[in-house]
Amino acid sequence: MKITERSCLLTHAWALLLAPFLLLSSCTPAIAQPAPSPRQLAPQEEGGTIQVTGQAQITVPADRVLISFIVETEGATAGEATETNAGQMEDVISAVRGAGISGLEIDTYGYTLRPEYQVSRDGSGTRSISGYRAQNNIRVTVPDIDATGHILDRAVEAGANRVANLQFEASDTRQARLEALREAVAGAREQAETIASAMGVRLGIAVEVQGGATAPSPRSPGGMMLRASAEATTPVEAGEHLVSASVSIRYRILEGGS
Repeated sequence: MKITERSCLLTHAWALLLAPFLLLSSCTPAIAQPAPSPRQLAPQEEGGTIQVTGQAQITVPADRVLISFIVETEGATAGEATETNAGQMEDVISAVRGAGISGLEIDTYGYTLRPEYQVSRDGSGTRSISGYRAQNNIRVTVPDIDATGHILDRAVEAGANRVANLQFEASDTRQARLEALREAVAGAREQAETIASAMGVRLGIAVEVQGGATAPSPRSPGGMMLRASAEATTPVEAGEHLVSASVSIRYRILEGGS
């Protein structure tokens, strides 16, 4: 009987001790839980595109010519070969400058001196120096196409042994390159609009562009031709050059035809 009373007293005591804490717990507001983050929306898929290529070519007339002359001489010694070559080249340069062409330019772009060998006739195969050969190369820029034949004749008569190269050029191709680019872009746009119309969609903005203009090139080999003739002045035909442009453009397409 005493044990039961004691147990009841202990239970009552524990209840009194825990009551304030239980009361405090019931009055404390619940801690707010973080709201679930909203679902990340997937980005909209990119619409379809049309990719086209536009090309254009602009013809540019040549207005200047580059001529490479070579003076080649021989001598028993290196000094003799170079001395003879120097005198002969001076005559060529003087003759070219004496043509009186305004804006004419001359520059040296190569010079070589090498020994010449001969093989002994005794069958031993021994080689020995038989002389020397000197070669001097100059490049003449003639800004007047009509004077080309006159320059050729004067240089050859003065001692130029060879005409190594004859190249016609267009001195200013900037406007031609820009025009070729404009035409290439316009052609690409026209193709894209035709495709979009056939598909029943509308053409959007350009999202990618690649391309450019190329350096001018001779239109045909016949445009750079030196013709032998018995006339007083060597006739020369100056050809045309082509400036080419190519662009690749990718356009976005929109729903609903125009």
